[in-house]
Amino acid sequence: MRAVTLILSLLLLSAATVADSTPPLRAAETDDDDGPVSLEDRLKVGLKARRPEENEFLEKVAALVQSGKLPRKLVDSTYLWAIRRRQDYPFPAFERALQLQADRLGVEL
Repeated sequence: MRAVTLILSLLLLSAATVADSTPPLRAAETDDDDGPVSLEDRLKVGLKARRPEENEFLEKVAALVQSGKLPRKLVDSTYLWAIRRRQDYPFPAFERALQLQADRLGVEL
């Protein structure tokens, strides 16, 4: 399980590096969970969610993106910022930053 987590984290970090240097793809702008890894799973693994409360928060975030109430682009940029900022345990930084941005949009998390 740790090997899978490590591989997923490395893939996400390499994707983030590529994303910084290339224009975004059209598919990345949609609110659909396209691809083999869902948004919820990517958030849980990448942000190293540990507690049930953290998993519930990320499930709610994924549901808000799916319903169109929260922009996926905002979630993705906050996710990338958080994992760059705190690689050891990025969830708290993601939660605080996303909460602030959601409040500005009038979306309740």
